[in-house]
Amino acid sequence: MKKNIAIIQARMNSSRLPGKMFIKIGKYSIIEWVIKRLKKVKSIDRIILATSKKKIDKKLKIISKKLNIDYFAGSEKDVLGRFVATVKDTKDGNIIRICADNPFIDPTEIKKLITFYKKKKYDYVCNRQVFSKVYTDGFGAEILSINLLRKLDKLVKNKDLREHVTLYLWKNKKKFKIHSLKSSKFLAYPLLKFDVDTKKDLNFLKKIARYKVGINTSAKNIVKIAKKLD
Repeated sequence: MKKNIAIIQARMNSSRLPGKMFIKIGKYSIIEWVIKRLKKVKSIDRIILATSKKKIDKKLKIISKKLNIDYFAGSEKDVLGRFVATVKDTKDGNIIRICADNPFIDPTEIKKLITFYKKKKYDYVCNRQVFSKVYTDGFGAEILSINLLRKLDKLVKNKDLREHVTLYLWKNKKKFKIHSLKSSKFLAYPLLKFDVDTKKDLNFLKKIARYKVGINTSAKNIVKIAKKLD
């Protein structure tokens, strides 16, 4: 059986929120939220935090060890190359790409993504707002095979496309079988945003966390709280 490997894409040198991975939202830092909630997905066999070789990112290795997940340091800008290098010793399997600025990433939504991908014959599937304009932003991920990831590594030469890992697939839809999952009714709020890019995003999520939001709180309940605050 193919293993499901979640790769968390993380870095410390955000221009708008420097060191944001260790900024606290309630009880946990942003990166702790991501890892702890992702570990709730039983269908994931391995979690790897993939960052750059820059000195500033070494701090992420400490949190990886603390929370008992794997760690890899590679290229800062060539994120596609970093992903490929992360699984260089793995022959086959599925990659679930996770963005580390989604502290409230939802285990149920990730499980749905994995289940759908395994049942259907698509090259790539996602449940992220960036591709589905209906989804609430900040709960989803992307999935593709390691073999396709390696194929992209050979095909993609453009630096910007390599930095965004899977963007080449969407720019070449006719060459691949790609699919965006339909949003559940309780997550069909595209104007709500749960990823952390700016101080405004951060403050909004901090407000939400005060409403007894924890590692086990569902996306549905988080959205309910957010709608009251918005």
